[in-house]
Amino acid sequence: MRVGVRILPSAHWKTARHAWRLADDMGFEHAWTYDHVAWRERLGSTWYAAMPTLAAAAGVTERIKLGTLVSSPNFRHPVPFTKEVVTLDDLSDGRFILGLGAGSGGADAEVMGNEPWPASERTARFQEFVELTDKLLRTETTDHAGRYYGAKQACVDPDGGARARVPIAVAATGPRGMRTAVRHADIWVTNGHSPRPGVIAPIASPDVVREQIARLSLICEAENRDPSTLRKLAHLGQDRSVLESAALFADVVTQYRDAGVTDLVVPFPDERSGSQGDLKVLEQIASMELPRPTRPDHARDCGP
Repeated sequence: MRVGVRILPSAHWKTARHAWRLADDMGFEHAWTYDHVAWRERLGSTWYAAMPTLAAAAGVTERIKLGTLVSSPNFRHPVPFTKEVVTLDDLSDGRFILGLGAGSGGADAEVMGNEPWPASERTARFQEFVELTDKLLRTETTDHAGRYYGAKQACVDPDGGARARVPIAVAATGPRGMRTAVRHADIWVTNGHSPRPGVIAPIASPDVVREQIARLSLICEAENRDPSTLRKLAHLGQDRSVLESAALFADVVTQYRDAGVTDLVVPFPDERSGSQGDLKVLEQIASMELPRPTRPDHARDCGP
């Protein structure tokens, strides 16, 4: 089981940099941040952009992998965004993971001045967004004339395709999104289930994730992909209870591993939580589950 942390972009960098350094020093496998213009109850509060934050994090860390959890088409176009992705991958010396999701309603969906897309259009846009992004990362020059996005002689990689493709993590729990993950992703991401997406935060549990992985495996079979080649990441960012004690976390790891999960992401205590207890438990978790590697590992290790 690989364990990572989610660090919100909600603090000034002079404070936030210590969290990223600490996550790296603790030995966690990966560290992620949200890619939103604004986010839920933190509307109007301190909130910074994901890509510059990760670029700064790349400069103060050495071995931990860095990623967006997740970026969406709400306010992005694949061509300029993929250019940012490749640049960030270079800044991190090959440690970047591109997390993508369909997004939802709310501030991100309305900030550009348009009405939120219907669910069917959001799904279709996401499918095309991932397809084109993957193509841009794989080919030296890309042309694309799609329903929602276009590209003409787009060359986003300054190395001309010489570098390894940036790994893609796709967050999806519906059948069309899962199919997109199976076709394009190295990592499938879930944060559980929400009865009202975009309104009520999703909640993950081993039983919910086990059922989702079972459906994902059926789609892998239909798409002729070996399910073991797709990592399964459960994001527990809304569940602070996992940091109540190291013993509780060890039990959580066992339950999710038995459900088929390969990666877990837990919340890193931020400046607004004021929970030093959480931080002490996080240190115990890092020591218990993730012995530090003997050398920096910048390889494209996104296999099972």
